[in-house]
Amino acid sequence: MSRIDRLICHVMPNAFLMALVAGGRLAELQIVRRDRPTRVESVFLGRLERVMPELDAAFVDIGIGRSGFLRAEDRAGNDDWPPPGAPLLVQVRNDAEGEKGPRVSMNVAVTGRYLVYHPVGSGVSFSRRIEGESERERLRGHVEGLLEGGIVLRTAAAGAGPDVLRADATQIMERWEQIRAQAFATQPPADLSARIPGERDPITRALRDHGASLEEVILDDRGMARALQDEMDRLGEKIRVRWHNGPMPAFDIDDVEGQIDTALAPRIVLESGVEVLFEPGETLTAVDVDSGSAGGRQGRAPRRPVEVNLEAAPAIAQQLHLRNIAGAVVIDFVTMRSTYDRDKVQAALAEVLAEDPVPTQLYGFTRLGHFELTRARRGATLAAQLEALQKGDD
Repeated sequence: MSRIDRLICHVMPNAFLMALVAGGRLAELQIVRRDRPTRVESVFLGRLERVMPELDAAFVDIGIGRSGFLRAEDRAGNDDWPPPGAPLLVQVRNDAEGEKGPRVSMNVAVTGRYLVYHPVGSGVSFSRRIEGESERERLRGHVEGLLEGGIVLRTAAAGAGPDVLRADATQIMERWEQIRAQAFATQPPADLSARIPGERDPITRALRDHGASLEEVILDDRGMARALQDEMDRLGEKIRVRWHNGPMPAFDIDDVEGQIDTALAPRIVLESGVEVLFEPGETLTAVDVDSGSAGGRQGRAPRRPVEVNLEAAPAIAQQLHLRNIAGAVVIDFVTMRSTYDRDKVQAALAEVLAEDPVPTQLYGFTRLGHFELTRARRGATLAAQLEALQKGDD
């Protein structure tokens, strides 16, 4: 996924629609419901309800009407479960879905722009996209000793200098101390993040995740734009903040609205005429690549199947991320007889999917020539989220 350089925020009565744009292309649309905000990354002071030995897990009361599910592998500090009623500091990893409560972990992560701090962790680790050993050693030398615990260097840390990393560590520690202070002053169950200004703000989170590359934030709410500009001035940020008050909707910028429509359509057509069809089902999503009217135009020779597939691969990766498609995915590329050509397409697809922050596992071509992969689930699909927003559903 390309570096995000623009954030366009459309403020609705019941939600924020945040378009993350990279070079004019919509990379992601985040839908943040005011009436049903996500609790992912929120820190709670919970109370252990009961241990389920057969599941090697426990239920934790975090005060939201539905118990959090804590697996043994997400426990920290003890090899054994504490007694029922014991207070536990936990962080939500996945929101509640259906009849399942939220999944929580005791390995709390405080995320900054360049670093992720694990107070109960240890050592220094790196984003998989920071590959060079010399760069890793350089970064390790800058962050070792900055924070007591575990440190993960995010992708944005590549190339960052010591002053930038030190400033990020300072801000992270200030936030962690606020969380600790709330925990010591509160009886469980309690939502600690809700008591700390900015922890649940979607714009603040987007700036943490993409601030290293962001050049501009556009909002169609005057009050929010002014408050954000004041905050940028206070922090000395160089990110431009613009209030959009023109006659056209904010999502007309970069044709975001048109790109959303494309992501909701079953079929997309690439510049050359190559068509890609997405057919989501209950058990898997089928993707079909059709050379259509590609090649052979204006007297040119028809394109080889490998050329068509190499053009389709990055478009498929971008749409999987934008549509938030999860589970099993089967891609029917244009038939290639050569093993060399298949390997080339697989390598191209692997390269673009490596930039997807959602874990994706590639299994390769089957004997029937279909390509199989799985993508981890991170909430509902884009289509389902927009439909629920329109209906006002939970």
